[in-house]
Amino acid sequence: MDTQTYLDAIGNTGINHFGVEWTTEVKPAAKWRGHTLTKTTRALVATGVSFADLAENSERETGALPWGEWSQFPYVIAHKGNEYVRVNTVDGSLKTTYFVDGIDVERQMFLDYLTPSQREAKRPVGGTLTIKVENMRLVGSPALALV
Repeated sequence: MDTQTYLDAIGNTGINHFGVEWTTEVKPAAKWRGHTLTKTTRALVATGVSFADLAENSERETGALPWGEWSQFPYVIAHKGNEYVRVNTVDGSLKTTYFVDGIDVERQMFLDYLTPSQREAKRPVGGTLTIKVENMRLVGSPALALV
């Protein structure tokens, strides 16, 4: 997906709720370097929120941007030649599916392909998320996040 397609899909006016899906490639540990690891996440998100007043993730991604610059406040951040959408997840709606070489696997099996430091959660599950626009695959009605 590109930025304009995303902005057209969300209507980029005010606060809205949408179902989104994105895919992330994950680098495996050296002993598994011949394998392709991906995870696909779906969530119900709010767009257009003024994140400065959110208590959730208060030391991570709310308020002033910790990196990058707004290219379309408060929807899109530009950083090092890439664009990212900034969304806030609705509690309990985040669902991730894990893949090793295109095969759906359980989370624990996926984690076995990572280094010990990669296995540790680096952020809370949900809350404010910054997602690379090119990783987005779907933006639609809130019901899409629950399928």
